[in-house]
Amino acid sequence: SGGLTEHETLIAATAFGAEAIGFAEDLGTLAAGKLADIQILDADPLADIRNTDSVLFVMRNGELFDANTMAQLWPVERPAPERFWAGDNPPDP
Repeated sequence: SGGLTEHETLIAATAFGAEAIGFAEDLGTLAAGKLADIQILDADPLADIRNTDSVLFVMRNGELFDANTMAQLWPVERPAPERFWAGDNPPDP
């Protein structure tokens, strides 16, 4: 079909993306010494690239969060922060 495979798409979005913005030493791949902000999926993106939408968990700065609520799960459990747009009275634009 001429398009990128799922694997090639993931590399373009991660490793090549980090390289393009000058951060390949710190981002884009999982390796010792790099920042480990990651998404944990519940479906295989190599089977279908649309599975990149199925995020279960997010790790940011070594802290693990539930992707749906953003409640912190590790190293300390904390409820999700208040979201100003949620609730009965969202602020006026």
